[in-house]
Amino acid sequence: MQTTNHSNIAALAKLCADKGITDVVLSPGSRNAPISIAMNREPRLHCHVVVDERCAAFVALGMAQKSNRCVATVCTSGTALLNQAPAIAEAYYQELPLLVISADRPEEWIDQADSQTLRQEHLLGNIVKQSYSLSTRDDVTGKWYANRTINEAINTATSGRRGPVHLNVPCDVPLYEVAEQEINSHNVSRLVETKVTLPSPISGKILLLAGFQQPNSETNKMVCQLAKKGVAVLAENLSNCYGEGIINNIEPVTKSLTAEEAADFTPDLLIVIGGAIVSKNAKQFLRKHPAKQTWRVGLEENIIDTFQHIDQQITCDAKTFLEELTSVISGDQHYASLWQQKSTDCQTQLKPLYNSWNETAIFNTLLTSLPEGSDLHLSNGTSVRNGQLWNNTKGLHFYANRGVSGIDGCTSTAIGSALMSDVKTTLITGDLCFLYDSNALWNNEFPNDLTIYIINNNGGGIFRKMDGPSKVAEFEQYFVTPQHVNIEALCKAYGIGYRKATNLNELEQATKQPNGVVEIIVSNP
Repeated sequence: MQTTNHSNIAALAKLCADKGITDVVLSPGSRNAPISIAMNREPRLHCHVVVDERCAAFVALGMAQKSNRCVATVCTSGTALLNQAPAIAEAYYQELPLLVISADRPEEWIDQADSQTLRQEHLLGNIVKQSYSLSTRDDVTGKWYANRTINEAINTATSGRRGPVHLNVPCDVPLYEVAEQEINSHNVSRLVETKVTLPSPISGKILLLAGFQQPNSETNKMVCQLAKKGVAVLAENLSNCYGEGIINNIEPVTKSLTAEEAADFTPDLLIVIGGAIVSKNAKQFLRKHPAKQTWRVGLEENIIDTFQHIDQQITCDAKTFLEELTSVISGDQHYASLWQQKSTDCQTQLKPLYNSWNETAIFNTLLTSLPEGSDLHLSNGTSVRNGQLWNNTKGLHFYANRGVSGIDGCTSTAIGSALMSDVKTTLITGDLCFLYDSNALWNNEFPNDLTIYIINNNGGGIFRKMDGPSKVAEFEQYFVTPQHVNIEALCKAYGIGYRKATNLNELEQATKQPNGVVEIIVSNP
């Protein structure tokens, strides 16, 4: 086995830039030194250094969310790659493109009791679209193969159903010498959007259900057109579909439906776009009262049958599908108005809660204070659920890690997104979620226009809302897990501005000050 050809690593940096990657998140290490040096010396790449590999991968995830472009990560060998796995899994299920580059020991030293080695090839298995290994050959064929591999890896991440890919790079000594030379790249392959042909006309009681997806003004415009044509549109705030006739508060709406109303609200045709739905009640209603036809639209390779009654899975991106749909559809205006009236009623029922110190009032105060068109990140747990109770009247861009719904990187993701944004970014999180990812504050590039609101209810508040956990003796210690961390001192240690709110007046004042961390103290129920 020959040692690593450093010109292949130089080619990796150049091809990343050639193929549209602009940002690379690097975590320091020795084995990945040649990769980090090559990336830094490519003038078209902007390198960000985040020490904690788990945080680094979530920062890259947030960058991909906001920019809608492929972002690269670079880590050293050994357990570093394993620490990136949670963010990579989230990227896979959010269909976000990441190029995950890991340095490795030469193949002959794996499983030989050598330092910092484990079986890295294909380590990420089922949470990446594909795994690749960079050639170590130093001849013409080796360079051609390396060039082809890099092109294929980036193409795989960015085409079709987008997602993360893993590129493992064996590196041998010397580790701090990088070749400076020009590398010719292959042509970039292009994805040709497939047009769909739909039966014409489509009419009746039609329900469009939108799950989480990245903000897209064209998609939102077409969804608004469907609402005007009599289609009932249920779109959680995480779908980033909003406007006149679009119902965002689908959890309280579907929860309010009675058995007597079920027949009136059951659709003839259910069309589903986007990712997972937060609303438990919406899923239960549509499983119990299935549409006559259910269509799923997306680029997934496997069948997605969330509501257990799928008739057609249409392999197409939502934007292309909706372009065709708007020209052939005519919905039942009365059916759509039933849903819209339910939405209005549910919004009205929330208002009596706005004047007391509770999480509903807190969310209302925060959402009211946010600038129009700004970015709002919601952590998993109660925050993401509370964020679905209102209609989006301010054109906010909603983000959350709902691919696999972990609490482990919500703050890092928001930081990565804010670094790529030209608008105000806000994160609403819980105390446990914030503390779990507190290393996110260990970042020399902490954004200037990010505010983090921590709803501190002293533990996992979501468990207090569930029927099951509260019935067992271990409820507090093993589920709610109360914590006693001094968050003010933690922020001070990282040099992050801190404010505290214990009532609505203090919270309103805190929202008028820019940036930093606001701890919102809520008494246990």
